[in-house]
Amino acid sequence: MDKSIGIGEVFTPLKWAEWLINRWAIFEAWRDGAHICDPTAGRGSFVRALLHIARRKGIPITPERLSRLTLIEVNAAHLAWFRKNVKQEFGIDFPVSQFFCQDVIMESHARKYDILVGNPPWANFGDLPSDYKTRVKPFFLAEELVPDKQQLLLGSSRIDIAALILKIVLGRLLKKSGVGYFYLPISLFFGDGAHRGFRNYCANQRNFAVDTVYEFTSSQVFKGVNTLYCCAKFRCDTRQTFPVSYFRELSGKWTQHKAVPFKDSAGPWRVVRHLNELDTDPRLDIHLSTAQTPRQGVNTCGANGVFIFENKPSDLPEEFLYPLATKEIWRQDASSFPRKWILLPYHQQTGKPMSWHQIQEHTALKDYLESAQEVLQTRRGTLLRSVIDRGYWWALFGVGPYSFAPFKVIWEAYGKSQFRPIVLSCIGGQVWQGNQSMHAFIPCWSEDAAQRIRNTLENPEIPMLLRQLNGAGKCNWAQPGKIKKILSFRESQDPQKNKAYA
Repeated sequence: MDKSIGIGEVFTPLKWAEWLINRWAIFEAWRDGAHICDPTAGRGSFVRALLHIARRKGIPITPERLSRLTLIEVNAAHLAWFRKNVKQEFGIDFPVSQFFCQDVIMESHARKYDILVGNPPWANFGDLPSDYKTRVKPFFLAEELVPDKQQLLLGSSRIDIAALILKIVLGRLLKKSGVGYFYLPISLFFGDGAHRGFRNYCANQRNFAVDTVYEFTSSQVFKGVNTLYCCAKFRCDTRQTFPVSYFRELSGKWTQHKAVPFKDSAGPWRVVRHLNELDTDPRLDIHLSTAQTPRQGVNTCGANGVFIFENKPSDLPEEFLYPLATKEIWRQDASSFPRKWILLPYHQQTGKPMSWHQIQEHTALKDYLESAQEVLQTRRGTLLRSVIDRGYWWALFGVGPYSFAPFKVIWEAYGKSQFRPIVLSCIGGQVWQGNQSMHAFIPCWSEDAAQRIRNTLENPEIPMLLRQLNGAGKCNWAQPGKIKKILSFRESQDPQKNKAYA
């Protein structure tokens, strides 16, 4: 079985296929002669919606009109289901000449269309099956979604396959000045590093422009889907201009906004009701050393049950147990007793994992890690596997010398709408650690520096700008890359001055 089948499938309910078609008068275009294609058709919701609308309006479903509807789908079973369903519902033998069982990424398609409509698969590159990932990687590079293979293994592994499919179909399947209408993950417009390549607005050496976006915030278009989504209209052979008409669902109504890129044309979008709100830009100049790049918390790579404890374990060496930040420290005095602890078998000075020989010097630590060895060795991820393959199967991500700075200016980075940086110092001689993407921090080596940085970050325009960048309540609310981007960090390049500034 082709491993591409079923990847990122999110079927569109018929009701919402009709909603998109009615929103942009796609039925009328088809009635009047447009050739329409769904390049990732699944079970053909959009074509079925067109047929339903035709029947309600009393428009004859003629062979000529059917010849202007095309479905491309990698899974032959879906196409068979569609043909059987259309026969039962409409008494129509849908022409087999309009079916193409193809992987739209891998296989070329000779026809071109006036309109593309659909809902491409949603799946991050990093989550694809390994064999399919190998096959599809060259296409991410060819479509300029990433600059090199290494970036696919780093931050750009979060790029969605929907971005690749969209570039391919806009650039190769549309006629001159054709248009496309799609349901999409909203990260294509707001993802920072991962989707910059999509936002060069060029596909197969053809310009394309995002015309209009509708962001769903309350309607459950796709039940059970956690990904944030929208629908958008694209126009090919047109240069991207701003602002883009951006509609957001508020209190059951569509409220019009304007979207513009932040800092450069390929940057994440910034959404405002009125263009004069764009005057909000803190442009704060924070003097930091190169050692003080904003960081994410420690990532156990799926092994929280091994490394994180509700109560400080008495049978493990205390020198490797660190207080872990939790939501409670933003609700009360930051010096309160830790609610959780994290095990870090690392050197504090170098920020590197201990060798197995050094771990063996601590019998309790050695025995504990050996009891979890199978779990730790089977963790997934390309970069993690490379570390495990070098023998460090007890390693974590997000650990370095910065993790052991005695002070941290730390804030909640995930799913919030308030930006409240606080300063954490040591508890019993051990430094606080951030918890994965939940927290972000700036390491500091003096309390004075930490208080100065926190005071600067308390500028009320920072959360206002974060909300304009569409982060409120979302996973990218105040992640390190975003904070670094919205502020002006002046870095000392002199390594001897790193801790002096800190």
